[in-house]
Amino acid sequence: MRPPRRETIMQTPDEVTGEVTGEVTGEVSVELPPRYCPLPTARHPDEAVLATRTADWIDRFDLALSAQQRARMRGNDCPHFYGRIMPRAPADRVQLAVDWCTLMFHFDDVYCDEGPAARRAGRFASLAARIVRVLEAPDARLDAPGERLLPPVRDLAQRARRWAAATQVRRCAEAHRAWFLAVLWEFGHRTARTTPTLNDYAHMRQHTAAGGATLAWAEIIDGEEIPDRELSSPAVRALTELALTTAAFDDDLFSYGKELWVARHEGTPPSGLSLVEILRREHRCTRKEALHRAVELCNRLTHRFVELRERVSPRASGPLRAYLDHLAHLLRGNLEWGLSADRYRNPDGRSPGAVTTLASWTTTPPTDASPLPVSSIAWWWDPLDL
Repeated sequence: MRPPRRETIMQTPDEVTGEVTGEVTGEVSVELPPRYCPLPTARHPDEAVLATRTADWIDRFDLALSAQQRARMRGNDCPHFYGRIMPRAPADRVQLAVDWCTLMFHFDDVYCDEGPAARRAGRFASLAARIVRVLEAPDARLDAPGERLLPPVRDLAQRARRWAAATQVRRCAEAHRAWFLAVLWEFGHRTARTTPTLNDYAHMRQHTAAGGATLAWAEIIDGEEIPDRELSSPAVRALTELALTTAAFDDDLFSYGKELWVARHEGTPPSGLSLVEILRREHRCTRKEALHRAVELCNRLTHRFVELRERVSPRASGPLRAYLDHLAHLLRGNLEWGLSADRYRNPDGRSPGAVTTLASWTTTPPTDASPLPVSSIAWWWDPLDL
């Protein structure tokens, strides 16, 4: 057998139109420009224990998983992902978030990403509404015979209540509601085969990536409720949106190779629900140029996060400082996790190593630190108070 051909993303004449041509039988490699990220990095010392416990927890429920789905769950490496957000949290507590991540990545694969969007929207909306209700009221019995995902969600909700204050439970449920609404927004674009503008995508991406839902568990795990006057202040709202949006845009960077691999194997253009593709289409540029624009955008967002966090942290309460630390660890940890996760390297669950994304870090700030010319998020650069 001849070795598989490696394809590097380079300029070709068809890239301006967005058409995908040619047979791709081998690997896809994407090389990113240097990513500015001076934030700390750390890993949880009990990742192996967390992984074993999560596998055992999943086995307690009748999810009817195929061998391929189980392999995809392992490949998502949720202990690596959430362990980087909370590297010093007690293992028995951070286990809650690791279990949630494992289940929700499976939910995303099965209910959000597979099959035509028009066929999935109704099924998704029905289940999403029930998930939110179970998070709000774990003892609620809902009319969902045969729905296998609700029992593990109920278990998560019941475990969370061992530590969570009522406000934290409400914030968690509302964050999931925002996530699910955003996924329906995505379905609308997929069904209509339209590409959102950067202005719309910029304020929706934190929600389509489940950013708030992901961070809601961190406050519960910490155990201390963040005063609402702090969490709802303009400065902390901006820091939260900056971190979650930047992390989601980074997802677009290290998942772009997967998008191209899937599109070329299916004979379709890449999805327009990606930062790189949106920039490519709006600026009518090559993929290589769009990748540079996307990384530059992420670098400027990271710079604003670092700058604003340095101003806010000295005046923050203890619970808020811990929260801001989680945001900082999320930014760097999400990058490092995403570049190695099989979720993106093995695009269909049957092609290990088919996609490679190469990246490097820099601590040199971007030369242009001015506000981004994107009106929906421009307020992040306003004078903000805690």
